[in-house]
Amino acid sequence: MRTPHHDVDIAVIGASLGGVLAAWRACEAGRRVVLTNEFAWIGGQLTAQGVPPDEHRLIEFGGASESYLAFRRTMRAYYLALDDFVDRTEMTEGCNPGDGWVSRLCIEPTVALAYLENLLSPHIKSGRLVLLRDVRLIGADQDGRSIREVRCLSAAGETVSIHARLFLDATDTGELIQAAGLPYRLGKESHAEFGERDAPEAADRLDQQPCTVVVALARTDKPLAPIRQPASYAEWRQYRLPHYGYLLFSNSIPGAGSGKSIELPLFGEGQTLDLWRYRRIVSSRNWRTPRDEISLINWAQNDYAISPLLDGPIPESDVVAAAKELTASLVYWLQTDAPNAEDGRGHPQLQLAADALGTDGFAQQVYVRESRRIVGIECLTQSQILAQPTEGGAAAPNAVVPNAFIPFHANNSVGVAWYNMDIHPTCVSGHGINAMVRPFTLPLGCFVPRDCDNLIPACKNISVTHLVNAATRTHPTEWLIGEVAALLADYALTCGQTPAGIHAGHERVREFQRKLSAAGIPIRWDDALLQRLTNMPAHSLEV
Repeated sequence: MRTPHHDVDIAVIGASLGGVLAAWRACEAGRRVVLTNEFAWIGGQLTAQGVPPDEHRLIEFGGASESYLAFRRTMRAYYLALDDFVDRTEMTEGCNPGDGWVSRLCIEPTVALAYLENLLSPHIKSGRLVLLRDVRLIGADQDGRSIREVRCLSAAGETVSIHARLFLDATDTGELIQAAGLPYRLGKESHAEFGERDAPEAADRLDQQPCTVVVALARTDKPLAPIRQPASYAEWRQYRLPHYGYLLFSNSIPGAGSGKSIELPLFGEGQTLDLWRYRRIVSSRNWRTPRDEISLINWAQNDYAISPLLDGPIPESDVVAAAKELTASLVYWLQTDAPNAEDGRGHPQLQLAADALGTDGFAQQVYVRESRRIVGIECLTQSQILAQPTEGGAAAPNAVVPNAFIPFHANNSVGVAWYNMDIHPTCVSGHGINAMVRPFTLPLGCFVPRDCDNLIPACKNISVTHLVNAATRTHPTEWLIGEVAALLADYALTCGQTPAGIHAGHERVREFQRKLSAAGIPIRWDDALLQRLTNMPAHSLEV
């Protein structure tokens, strides 16, 4: 049987959020593109992983690419055009359909999916884009400093061969980097390597951020039977979070400093921060016709940190299965054993929200916080983006950090980004912290591998340290990374240079920056935008 073969200008391996934007941008530039997708849904963390947008405090006014801001406007316009929807948002500013408080845009993943599908649809119809669904990466061959071929396996068992002039690794885990045999960073770098304040003395590739299998829960009108008790429930019911000491299944979550914790109620009212509304995507008060509320459960209580997701002692698939078992155990605890307002136990009205994630309620894909990262010509470090610490050197809440809003600007900037250095307790050391960083820009060299001429990272796999990855892994930045990767690939093909050649030439860098600006990608933080922060309040958990 003949092996299916594709020969294109740009191959985007992985339909993550960054991958979708990379494919779109490359097609908009007139390139012939292949996009591979392992899961039923495209869009990665925004859709298949079930995570509403994590954004910075200025997002209502800017600080992202124009295409991302257009996405936000379209999402709100979609809901506001529905006859049954009424905006009664109380947790955040702006129209927030789910009225959750971790995001100003808590939307249903199905709505975001439709947007992304519509973004790609014209290019699929024109033949410029080939979207290969239900395929997974199985190998890559190099020829000198270039990737020659990538092979994927279809659900039908066929091997699919892909040749391209440039390959974009848009997998959530840096899978193509590994398959091509390229060096990569993973887990924690040592303090000696970059002098980062919060880096450990010894590097540890296994000390990664935890992964999470998100689940959608509905809050129904009447109690129903719980899910089947998971086999490991009794173990998780008694488990205490290392270095923090509290029961994992409780109202406690890690606080802003390492080893510190706070408690949140399960259900709250008004401006009270609670667990249920943390990532709520359907708020009953925002609908004229009653709807069951739905929340996406991506809490500290179902972060899986027993074993790292990548390159650890057990296979990745087994880690994902164990993470799903933890989430199922949390659901069972909520339904049967969590304290309730009547001084009893359990909330049987909480039920799996079938179809919210295109499944029985559990996300199609595990939520990946940390990826394999290229070894780039440049590496963005904590020392460059960390806001001035408090007198004792400890991390502090946003509102009390002095000089926090003076941005880090790289001369070869390819876009603006901002998010707290949000590290969930990691798999080996249990180190967790939520530290303020200043608004920053991404240097071009973070997109240029040291050891390969035709690969560009397009997801969470750019050249940053473990600590900085905690601030670059979120939706607006991954969206930006996908766009920049595609535009860099297009520019490299246009001028006949490798990405490294572009990086080395001052005039080429300036020309590329003009190309980015013309595409609606700001490469500097706007002073007037940053000035808004001086009068903008923030709660201590805001990231």
